Amino acid sequence: MNDKGPSEESENYVRLALPLMSKHNIPITPRNYTVYYTYVSGGNSDLSKAVDTIIEKGLTIDDEKIKNLYFQFCTEKDETGLRNLRNDLQQTLTTILGELTGFTGQTEKFEFLVSNSVAKLSEDASVQQIKGVVDEIVVETKKLGGFGETIQHKLKETTDGLEAIKKDFEKAKSEVLVDFLTGVPNRKAFDDKLAICTDEALSNNEDLCLLMIDIDYFKRFNDKYGHIVGDEVLKIVARSAKEIVRGRDFLARFGGEEFVVILPQTPLSGAKTVAENIRGFFDRTKLKVVSSSKDLGKVTVSIGAAIYKYGEPIKEFIDRSEQALYFAKNTGRNRVATESDVDTSL
Repeated sequence: MNDKGPSEESENYVRLALPLMSKHNIPITPRNYTVYYTYVSGGNSDLSKAVDTIIEKGLTIDDEKIKNLYFQFCTEKDETGLRNLRNDLQQTLTTILGELTGFTGQTEKFEFLVSNSVAKLSEDASVQQIKGVVDEIVVETKKLGGFGETIQHKLKETTDGLEAIKKDFEKAKSEVLVDFLTGVPNRKAFDDKLAICTDEALSNNEDLCLLMIDIDYFKRFNDKYGHIVGDEVLKIVARSAKEIVRGRDFLARFGGEEFVVILPQTPLSGAKTVAENIRGFFDRTKLKVVSSSKDLGKVTVSIGAAIYKYGEPIKEFIDRSEQALYFAKNTGRNRVATESDVDTSL
């Protein structure tokens, strides 16, 4: 029976993870910390087996291997690393600010800052909220001056450390919002961006359109050539579509073989033009396996387009673009359909 509390148990995992990272000369970043913390805590058996296999083979655990482990076992499915980094930040801030209080004598002010900052680092604090706490403390520590060379040196160390933590959080946040396979924004990033764009469209009385893109017969293609080639096709589609959409347009992977494009300040007719450009590109392009130069033929796409109706729930906006996509697929594939086409057919 384990009679240790969650806090004590977490601290023990930290004490195990950090020396292990030091032993392998691994920088303490959010991504690396997530992998090692998850490993020593036994929170993911598949990750633990993968790390043990690397160690048993006598291989070096380098940045590339950690990156692969992170995206295979940790990203999105498990944000334990970010949670624990937040908890570590709580302890770090309390310690640092306590030291600063002793140096400056401004006990009352910094006790309030400590308690207020720690309170903000709650269990459900987002990355952005955590970053806000770090920003606030960096600003406050920079305000402290005129306390002699020793204190100034301590303040510089503190500020430098907090700035490094802030950069790590920014990097961790960007990694959480990127689809590892294709390198384009993922579904979470899309949801966040669409919420912003619908608010802007509503506030400025502007048009906003959404394209839903689906690779035709992708399962059949995957079954024929295998998942490795299928993954390459997803990368090609993402890269090519990204080159076609420009400016404020926002491309993301929606899931599986589906991609979405947010088109701010764009009427439905303009959205259809962009969609036709994307569809036409793939219709004219033949794909080959780079390693063997094997001709795969064409990979076509079907696209549905919808325009935002001011004030409607975002889900309805997405649903209408999906309905237009299904209409395009059900009427022959390799074509573009808008919500107007769906309405006309009813």
